[in-house]
Amino acid sequence: MTDTIIERSAGAAAISAKAMAIALGQEVQIVDCVWDIGADLTHEHAHRLELVTAEKSVRVYFRELELTTADNASRGKRIDERLQRAIAQLLQRAPAPTYGYN
Repeated sequence: MTDTIIERSAGAAAISAKAMAIALGQEVQIVDCVWDIGADLTHEHAHRLELVTAEKSVRVYFRELELTTADNASRGKRIDERLQRAIAQLLQRAPAPTYGYN
């Protein structure tokens, strides 16, 4: 049981580090990565990561297997893609003008 907790913690740390690296590449400054490690490990959304910037936050959900085997190549690719989509939601975009000048 302790090994699983250690693996889960290591997986969460690795996913947080990936999120920070992806955010840096997209010029998004994440001020906090907050994990909620769930107790119901059979639930599809057992674990939640909240990525927080100064203006917004977004939640990303992970299954138990994703946390305990975050270094698996195919799972890692899916995790990266999910993090990229979440971080894209944090990008600050100027509102599009409703009219233009000619």
